[in-house]
Amino acid sequence: MAEPSGTGPNRRHATLAIIGLPNAGKSTLLNALLGQKLAATSQIPQTTRTKVLGVMDRGEVQLAFLDTPGIHLPKHALNERMMAHVDQALEEADMLLWVVDADDYLGTGEHALAKRLRKLGRPTYLLLNKIDLLSKGRLLEKIATYKDLLPFKEIVPIGAKMGLNLDPLWTILERDATQPGWPYGEEVFTDQTERSLASEFIREKVLRKTREEVPHGVAVLIEQWLEAGQEDYPEDLGPEGVFIAARILVDRDGHRKILLGSGGEMIKDIRQSAQRELKKLLQRPVRLELFVKVDEGWRDRPERLDRLSI
Repeated sequence: MAEPSGTGPNRRHATLAIIGLPNAGKSTLLNALLGQKLAATSQIPQTTRTKVLGVMDRGEVQLAFLDTPGIHLPKHALNERMMAHVDQALEEADMLLWVVDADDYLGTGEHALAKRLRKLGRPTYLLLNKIDLLSKGRLLEKIATYKDLLPFKEIVPIGAKMGLNLDPLWTILERDATQPGWPYGEEVFTDQTERSLASEFIREKVLRKTREEVPHGVAVLIEQWLEAGQEDYPEDLGPEGVFIAARILVDRDGHRKILLGSGGEMIKDIRQSAQRELKKLLQRPVRLELFVKVDEGWRDRPERLDRLSI
């Protein structure tokens, strides 16, 4: 008879917080490690707003990764909540994966984070990301620059976007996962619901399509999620489909105009791109409708942030 999940005598686990400054590639790394897309990514800093759990079982070892928002100085209640997610992840984690952009420079933000991690005292692994952009000589210089910031457990150069050098990282993490048992069942992959993933993937498309034109004053609220048999479900979608209506919140009317685009072309492009992504995510037919609403000051209203689950 098979033993229940988490009870095998040799099973062990670790909880790992993926941390770093904005745009270092943390969410890209989570997706690469899990082998499928779970966290929204873009070239825009601060894409991740909450703590995202991704669980991977490898042989006798279970690794629970916590993707976190990029560490920055808060300017709104939204940013304060984002940093609270970082604090929570740091407290929960057995090990810390500090992701840095190896193609960037070592600045005051990295020094401040190193000081904080030194006080925390958790085993910390420095992951020098985006090595595909560096020559070997520059990479060696980066290692020399960072190595004395902390007593790192390991320094691992990686290319998360290209999946470079992840096998040595897996070997190290499996070796150092020492907590007994498995806290999650074998069927657990994430703590994200389909709705939360859908809203994040829609927001990702907004950021990717509008670039710097629409900054971080944008959020996505799922207002309808209809499946076959429910009232108002479009029957022509078929018995396996899902109808999603989402409202995109923006801070200013100027942002609304950018999102709609000339003749509605921008919002149409966002809708079609997000609908394709959601079809892959949910593995079934999806019909998506998007609406844009100006909701000035939403980033500083606790009740709005609560509804957005931030």
